[in-house]
Amino acid sequence: MTRDHQNSSAVIMVALTKFCGFGPRMISALLQRFGEPAEILNASEDALMKIDGLTTEQADQICTAGDVIDQATEYCQSLKQRDVIISTRLDDGYPEGLYELNDPPPLLFVRGRLPDGANKSVAVVGADEATGEGIDLTVTLAQRCAEAGVQIVSSLRRGIDAAAHLGAKAGEGVSFAVLDGGLDHIDLVEQMPLAIDITRAGGVLSEFPPETEPTDKAFSVSNRVLVGLAQAVVVTEVYGNSKATLDLLTFCNETGKLAFVLIDPKNGALSDETSLSEAVRFGAIPMVGLDKIEDIIKSLV
Repeated sequence: MTRDHQNSSAVIMVALTKFCGFGPRMISALLQRFGEPAEILNASEDALMKIDGLTTEQADQICTAGDVIDQATEYCQSLKQRDVIISTRLDDGYPEGLYELNDPPPLLFVRGRLPDGANKSVAVVGADEATGEGIDLTVTLAQRCAEAGVQIVSSLRRGIDAAAHLGAKAGEGVSFAVLDGGLDHIDLVEQMPLAIDITRAGGVLSEFPPETEPTDKAFSVSNRVLVGLAQAVVVTEVYGNSKATLDLLTFCNETGKLAFVLIDPKNGALSDETSLSEAVRFGAIPMVGLDKIEDIIKSLV
């Protein structure tokens, strides 16, 4: 017998992801086959089993997913009371760049707001253990981009990424932080003041439910979202231990996004030779001189 679910897409997506454990790729396959979240819940087991890679156990989970709808509804309501916005990949405001990924996040959990799709965005990233020269270069880059109306995207990690948000503020622009865990796991001392400042004009977001603790896997997964939100990635300082930066460049290479390494000739490349070579191997284009910031901005399409 067909079940009739009159629930929002967000509630159903929460039911399927958080409570049933389906990941982005399977959600993509289900949406491609059935179109709407409600139709997924109404699907017969025979129809579900026509999806490549879906197991009998998973089909059973979907057929009984209606049993967790009440839990999903309560969960969504609790987040709303905490001013956490849930954006599904079916919503109008969902960032278009994420559709270019092989596995767009089914959900985004947001404090503040999402980037404006009508405006250009650039991801600014680099070493956690940054030098003073790297911080200065990053602030200058982000400030000039912000003054040109370009949105800044980065993580909440220390060093270069934190400096990117400070530069956006100096340029009276907006920035957005992508987390490698849930919103409840922002470090209260090191990250929370910056996160609060970012949400005044921009937003802090994660594809993970707020209670999710950061893991190495989530760290890598969040990097693909960061790349998806921007038209290009700019690295200002990178060393051999900057796994996040090289990971980001891998996603740039996979998605065809532009990547640059900005070099201030006064201080030279803020990188060890191996890391710079690796960045270039992954497709990053060295840009020497602060005047190249204008060229980077013009490349954002």
